[in-house]
Amino acid sequence: MKYKLISVFVLLAFLQSCYKDKEELLYPNEFNNTDTTAVTYSAFVKPLLDAKCGASCHASYMTYSGLKTVVDNGKFNNRVLVKKDMPPSGALGATDLAKLKRWLDAGAPNN
Repeated sequence: MKYKLISVFVLLAFLQSCYKDKEELLYPNEFNNTDTTAVTYSAFVKPLLDAKCGASCHASYMTYSGLKTVVDNGKFNNRVLVKKDMPPSGALGATDLAKLKRWLDAGAPNN
């Protein structure tokens, strides 16, 4: 009986940790800023890639020239903005996607 009770608590604790919430709902103050006019590589794109992509998966993306190659051939736009299957941890939030689109539409400058 004791093991069954412990098993139930462990199962409940495990199930409680397995949920997905939208970042927009969890952190509303961070997503109220939808201003995409001043999206820069150094202030937005590079930190986002460092946090979400990591050098272990896409080492070539960790430099501007490496990322620009993938941007120019359309793979970055296709995987991140169209298919939304990157990063593998889940699609980016609406604000991040809008900012990336703005940066890409501006020609993906190294600013």
